[in-house]
Amino acid sequence: MPEFPGWDHSGEFTEAYRKAVRGRSRLSKRGPKHPPVVLRTGPEEAQQALEALELGLQRSSRARGIVPCTPYAHVDWRGGSRTELIARIAEQLRENAPDEAGRLRLPAYDLLRDVADHEAGTDAQLADRVFARHRGRTTAVLPTRDTTGPTLNAGFMTVPLRSLWSLAERLHLRLWELGWEWRLARRRRFRLLWPENYRGKRTYAAALEEFRRTWEAAVGTGGDARDADRWDGLLLTALMTDLYAHARQGLLHPGRRRRRPRHALLLNGTRPGPGGGDGGSTAVTGFVRLYAELQRHGPNAATVVVAALPDTHDAAPDAGTLEEAARRLDPPKGAIPTPYEVRLPRPEPGSRSVAVLPVWTPWVRLRPGRELALETGALAVALWLAGQLAWIPYLGSPFTDTYTRCLTGSDYVGRPASPGPKMPTQYADALDMIAEQNRVAETQGRPERTVTIAHVRASMAANEAERRSGGAVPELRGLALAQRSLHRLAPANDNGIWVRIKTYDAGVQFANAREVAAKIVREAKKDQHLVGVTGFTESRKETVEALRVLNSARIPIVSSTATAKAMEVGRYYHGAAPNNKREARVVAEFVRRANTVRTGSDSCAPAEGVAVVTDPTDVYSDELGKEFARNFRSTGSRIGYIPGGNSGVVVPNESDLDMKFSMSEVAEAVCGRVAGKRNTLVYWTSRVREFDNFLETYQSLSKCANRDLTVVGGNELTNAALSGGFVGKSWLRLYHTAHMLPAGHPDRSATAKAFHDAYTEEFTGSDLWLNDGHAALAHDAVQVLAQATSQANAAGVELTRPNVQQIVNSGSFDLEGASGRLRFAAGSLQRPLDKLLTVLHHGEDGSAPVLMCGDPGKNIDAGKEWRQGGTTYDCPRDE
Repeated sequence: MPEFPGWDHSGEFTEAYRKAVRGRSRLSKRGPKHPPVVLRTGPEEAQQALEALELGLQRSSRARGIVPCTPYAHVDWRGGSRTELIARIAEQLRENAPDEAGRLRLPAYDLLRDVADHEAGTDAQLADRVFARHRGRTTAVLPTRDTTGPTLNAGFMTVPLRSLWSLAERLHLRLWELGWEWRLARRRRFRLLWPENYRGKRTYAAALEEFRRTWEAAVGTGGDARDADRWDGLLLTALMTDLYAHARQGLLHPGRRRRRPRHALLLNGTRPGPGGGDGGSTAVTGFVRLYAELQRHGPNAATVVVAALPDTHDAAPDAGTLEEAARRLDPPKGAIPTPYEVRLPRPEPGSRSVAVLPVWTPWVRLRPGRELALETGALAVALWLAGQLAWIPYLGSPFTDTYTRCLTGSDYVGRPASPGPKMPTQYADALDMIAEQNRVAETQGRPERTVTIAHVRASMAANEAERRSGGAVPELRGLALAQRSLHRLAPANDNGIWVRIKTYDAGVQFANAREVAAKIVREAKKDQHLVGVTGFTESRKETVEALRVLNSARIPIVSSTATAKAMEVGRYYHGAAPNNKREARVVAEFVRRANTVRTGSDSCAPAEGVAVVTDPTDVYSDELGKEFARNFRSTGSRIGYIPGGNSGVVVPNESDLDMKFSMSEVAEAVCGRVAGKRNTLVYWTSRVREFDNFLETYQSLSKCANRDLTVVGGNELTNAALSGGFVGKSWLRLYHTAHMLPAGHPDRSATAKAFHDAYTEEFTGSDLWLNDGHAALAHDAVQVLAQATSQANAAGVELTRPNVQQIVNSGSFDLEGASGRLRFAAGSLQRPLDKLLTVLHHGEDGSAPVLMCGDPGKNIDAGKEWRQGGTTYDCPRDE
């Protein structure tokens, strides 16, 4: 196996040569241009060096033995003209072209050779009649029509087959000429085949005439070296043009994709001639000179040229080194290529020669035919998949989820059999329970471990339905049950806490919340044992302003059911319920996957569109609607409605808000959305009073009366649904969220079970608000402040607001509550991390959970995914 001689830096040169031939990528191999490298050395060393470089241009094939990696020519030239050398190079390029890269076509070079052969009268591959048409020769004419031979009988006429063949031949020749005429006149890479000063019309006939003149001047008796240079330059330009075309990449042809390496020319001009002359050095030297001249302005043939010439006295006196030659084989972009010569004496004895590895080997040994067959099959599969995917929204596609049953629950929470005592009575009883526990704290509690928690509540609503669906009564009950639980444990625990709850009435819908907050601030200055504030069940502008007052006074706040992110006014605020951002993410994922919209008598499908109804002046409603629209893109414009009209209210000017000014307009807008786009549901973020009005208007005044309507709502609708609302509306499919697991659910924590047991014992198992989240969240809000106070006492610090706040904000506060786990971890100090959220389906038998996402308690493996049929979906997690 020949190896590259052991000159200095031989390894660097051979590696640079391999990289130059291999190319960095298929698209960059035609730039920049590589200069020819000339090795000035002896015949033996030259032969050894070029054979070693040729070895790098070959690779082994299991089926065909040794095959070329790229088209190359290794010419050991012993004598002859430069024209003959160019012909030999073209011949070897064809012989050494890899089969898998496709046939190496040299059309421009062949055209010039045909012109020369035709003029010389030897081996003209083009028919004489092609030239006769353009030169006006009378000795060569087009063949006459021959009517002899077989005929084709077409009924009413007889046509000789020979005439048809002659006509087809004429048509073929004409199309061939037109193709060449277009190339020579239009294609950019063929421009250099024309003389630089040519001013005539560039036609095929004119090109043939110019080629003929150039050849006759070169071979004529009066021709000189410049004429020979013009003809050889024309031949070489045509060859470089064809190699440039062959180097182009093609995505469809598998052979074109294999044309990654550059072409290689290895020319040995060190051999003496048969008669002892200079042999091939003159022709090779002339070729290198001519190639370098044409390379500057001609198309990049993607060719690497290495020539070997004898080290004679006329060689460049300042010849360089192989190290510099290696750098020249990696030229920068825009570099002007110039020949580079290296004088190489005989290697020193004992010098180590270098083996040249193949420039590339295929990763997958696959023939183009098989590759094309695989690609055809892959394309057919891709087209089939595209066709199936295009039909996904329609039935019959194998990719359509075949599970179409409507998503309903199994363990329904029944509605209360009797309403119980009147609402004002139950409200008063709940306040009495708190007062009783306050007396226990005053009489039995230790003063150093007794603290005060302020509670801000809204006045009871005047409307009976709103009283039933509101959270006033269950919230007060949750506070009282939290006090009772703490007071039972405190005597037996050295760090137990007694809690006084002082309630403040902030008026209807918290109209006086700011004034109440200012009053709490004044009292907190007098009482250091007032450790925090709870309440604030609704997210309204008034409650947000009140929270800012408390936060500025550095009083810890733990709200119960308020979910708006706008409530998170500062570091002193904490919420027991998940905020609207988390709720919107969970509900949007639920709506996108769950079979909620009825498509038939016994079938449903996921929502493709959602109509969001919101109140832009309500903090809770506006924020929840916007958050949902961010998570579910197919919502269109939100439908806005301000209860009581917009008198004195500035209507927001938002591009994605479609304001309506009466409930009948809202009903018509919802009807238009539901009827206009298939599988559309309503996401209701407004308050429950407006929802009752909407249902009556939708059924009585809209065009969609008695048509199935799916509505998904927040916990505003939960209270009304669990208290017996929406009964008798068979056309309504309702899903609503809740912030706790209903009684009897198997995934409840021990704390949740204990809370339900205590609530049932006190208020019976048929109570209206047994499964309402208000009581559990109010209970947990008190527990957060109480447990933080207990931990402060265990740490031996004073039971003051700063110490309580520091413990809650420590990043490690973790409490198992009745509504789920409350973990105020780092990065989630204002809301519990992955707080529990459930979605319930409301039916004739009550409400049943169909989704549970969040952390129900420590060491309970639930709330990470939800199921529909045989498919499970991951629950969104807090980031």
